[in-house]
Amino acid sequence: MIGLAAASCGRTERASKIERVEPPTVRLALFNVRELSAEKLSQVDADGVGTNAQLRAAAEIVQRVRPDVLVLQEIDFPYAPQDPVHAGPETASPDPTRSARWFAERYLATGSQPVDYPHAFAAPVNTGLLSGFDLNGDGVVATESDRGSRAYGDDSLGWGTYPGQYGMAVLSRLPQDADAVRTFRRFLWRDLPGNHLPPGFYSDAELAVLPLSSKSHWDLPVEVGEGAARRWLHLWVSHPTPPVFDGDEDRNGRRNFDEIRFWKVYLQAPPVLMDDAGRAGGYAAGEPFVVVGDLNADPASPEAVYDGKQASRQLLGHPRLTDAGHWLVSAGGGATHRVAGAPPQLATAAFRDSMRLDHLIPSNDLQVLDGGVFWPAAEDDPEGAKLAEEASDHRLVWLDLRVP
Repeated sequence: MIGLAAASCGRTERASKIERVEPPTVRLALFNVRELSAEKLSQVDADGVGTNAQLRAAAEIVQRVRPDVLVLQEIDFPYAPQDPVHAGPETASPDPTRSARWFAERYLATGSQPVDYPHAFAAPVNTGLLSGFDLNGDGVVATESDRGSRAYGDDSLGWGTYPGQYGMAVLSRLPQDADAVRTFRRFLWRDLPGNHLPPGFYSDAELAVLPLSSKSHWDLPVEVGEGAARRWLHLWVSHPTPPVFDGDEDRNGRRNFDEIRFWKVYLQAPPVLMDDAGRAGGYAAGEPFVVVGDLNADPASPEAVYDGKQASRQLLGHPRLTDAGHWLVSAGGGATHRVAGAPPQLATAAFRDSMRLDHLIPSNDLQVLDGGVFWPAAEDDPEGAKLAEEASDHRLVWLDLRVP
């Protein structure tokens, strides 16, 4: 009996040790830094430290929040000069993460509160890649001679006045599994089940080249925790086109709706989904994930409403996802007294109306511990309020998550 009791005690003790392994936590942030261009990133002093005032403000905000993982949007993707029509990965810079690393090394790793991000991911985007077609229906097909104009952007696969404008990147202090990433830049809009293509607006030839993604859709796994607490957290990153700047056909509103809808379909895992590496199907990993992006969709907006839902509500109301809106609030947004759209304290962008555009939407198996929008009230933190205004027309949003 004594031996059995001792053995039982030992098993209990070992089980207790296993139970004491705490699930890891991660701070995830999204920051759409207005036109984070290669030109701005190239502005450095004799020591290689960034000198652009806007980017210095953005960097100080990141340094204050200190996320483990930072998703950047509106950052240039470094396509090679003189890109051909339908440029692909073979025309990218030898280092696709160049812009992200420049921001990390020249801005984030400098100053009084440097933050180090040893891991970076970036992949080609559709912005500023000419389609060879009259996608806006104005009777003129844009060419390279139109580069820099709205006409050029309107006839590109994704709106941008030059190749790679408004790209995306992920900086992280945590390892990323770039070999397991799935990207859907080339997935055609017409192939999305239940798509909302504008009836009769595009020709069959145009539909054969027009992708769903105005930039891209990424499923990027990030390693969180170590040893027995090691987990994978998937970042579902996209930046849908704004649902405006079109006509009665609402081509941009419809595309915005379907770019957001892609993640809903991805969860359903239909075999028709094909990634850029030729792998079919939707999400099969079964691991926690977060939808991350400036979705250009305010849940209170009258734009991009189809199937009886505003575009963002396809995800904010999804049973597999958590609307973390009550965490993503600010004092500064609430002090703007804007007149339409989301409640001002939920605002993430400093436009004419109060707009909740920048989203972190975790899967419901993740526990939200904390979060916020970096938008201090001027009376509480005048320096922070000035930084937020100078850095971008969007505000950095962040969540602290416990990964099961």
